[in-house]
Amino acid sequence: MGALFYMMRKRLKNSLLELLHHPGRLVAYLFVLGMLLFSGLTNMRAPAGPDAYTDIRLLEGIYLGLLLLITVPSLLVGLRSGANLFTLSDVNNLFISPVSPRKILLYGLLRQMGTSLLMMVFFFSYAGMAVRSFGLTPLMAVLLIAGFAVTVFLVQLLTMLIYSFSNGSPARIRGVKTVLILLVGAALAAVGVPLLQNGLGPDSLYAAVSQPLLEWIPFVGWMKGLLFSLWEGRTLWAAGFGGLLLGGTAGVVALFLHIEPDYYEDVLQNAETTYEIRAAAKEGRVTNAGGGREIKVRDTGIGRGWGASAFFFKHLREMRRRSRLVFVGGSTLLQLAGGVILALVLRFAGGGEMSPGMVMIMVTTMCLYILLFTNSAGEWGRELAKPYLYLVPAGPFAKLLWASLTSLIKPLVDGVVIFLGVGIAAGARPFTTVMCMLLYASFGALFTAANILSQRLFGKAGNQGLLLFLYVLMLMILVLPGLAGGITLGVLMDMGILPATLPTAIMALPMIVWNLMASFGIYALCRGALHDMEAQ
Repeated sequence: MGALFYMMRKRLKNSLLELLHHPGRLVAYLFVLGMLLFSGLTNMRAPAGPDAYTDIRLLEGIYLGLLLLITVPSLLVGLRSGANLFTLSDVNNLFISPVSPRKILLYGLLRQMGTSLLMMVFFFSYAGMAVRSFGLTPLMAVLLIAGFAVTVFLVQLLTMLIYSFSNGSPARIRGVKTVLILLVGAALAAVGVPLLQNGLGPDSLYAAVSQPLLEWIPFVGWMKGLLFSLWEGRTLWAAGFGGLLLGGTAGVVALFLHIEPDYYEDVLQNAETTYEIRAAAKEGRVTNAGGGREIKVRDTGIGRGWGASAFFFKHLREMRRRSRLVFVGGSTLLQLAGGVILALVLRFAGGGEMSPGMVMIMVTTMCLYILLFTNSAGEWGRELAKPYLYLVPAGPFAKLLWASLTSLIKPLVDGVVIFLGVGIAAGARPFTTVMCMLLYASFGALFTAANILSQRLFGKAGNQGLLLFLYVLMLMILVLPGLAGGITLGVLMDMGILPATLPTAIMALPMIVWNLMASFGIYALCRGALHDMEAQ
């Protein structure tokens, strides 16, 4: 164990020295850390009185849903690739050494626990929201965040067990998938059946999402039951759920070592795959090392386009291979389903007190938040990883425009599809629905332009790693004039300077216009971004 602790100390020391050798990165880290702490501490100011608090049962349902959201997809992915407890350097240094596999596993778990602790710092900015909205104590809010971190740690451990158990056996893979689907289906049924029986009133909704039956879902339910039992003063129940968590964790470790004591081969494959992906990203190459799903090739050839426009038609061909509807894919349908469900819950859970306009605002905010993180995953983001974009003998502005055109069109198509369904579910006016469509499309254009600006300034997309925070700060500055214009328009309507008969949704018009103007301005400023590959 002495050698393992030595490696951990050296790794931590080298990370700190690397940070000190890059003052700009250190300042950025300190700035981000300060912003997170400031946000969390500022929002912990409690409302004026208990009447302002939201029912704590809603937080129980939200917390369990988030735990399921981070657990189930990770486990499904783990059926193919296992967990990332070790890097390729760990493999080279540890797997050839005369160290017990159990001690090496412990080393990997301790490293993963350090990553989970870093996640706690990020989620701390949301702790204040829970304190203000639900009347939690700061200690309870921190415990909820710690529960997230511990759950991430347990998911990594459980993923390795599932991978070791099912690797190479299609029957076992199907069995694990079936169990996960049954668990999720049972949780949905436990919530849906009472809602169908008692209606979509607020009391029935809160009772359905917080019922004790959900606390018996392995690991995630136990974690939720432990934390909220402590909050509600159910000491015996908290001790029981804590015992289940400890016993389950110990059982997973014991089964893992029993089923596959020599786990080196599986970990080696996954570590090599991860290393190849990172090396390819650094060198600007594209690799299929991730083992993603195979794309069925229906048609070949670009078919149309000349010069820089060939990039656009090339992207259309690639998108058609993933979806026959081209711009409408699985992510569009998922957002449509999530938006419609959220609109129905917001509309009926409050007894009809929430207006359709407010419902549309909240759903639009959720969709924009998702768009922020998925925007650069489009064809434009993938094209930047290839050298051909720089080598084509065409003007840099023409290449910039044609290569990012699909990333501008897709938010427009997604906005029409998503908000058409959401508008019907929310009972919104047609004008409000159209404004939400245009607002979503304009933010899609702004996010694409901001990624181009980030590529120009930092040499990489802005939603990667630490640059995400600087990218968000840049977006806040870009959005501010449009937001100020919308607020000013609303104030003028309240003061009677503008006709009060104007629909409230007209306040989105200044933001739409400003977003498009800012996007076109960024394109004009970055028109030479693809002129010289060596400058990137």
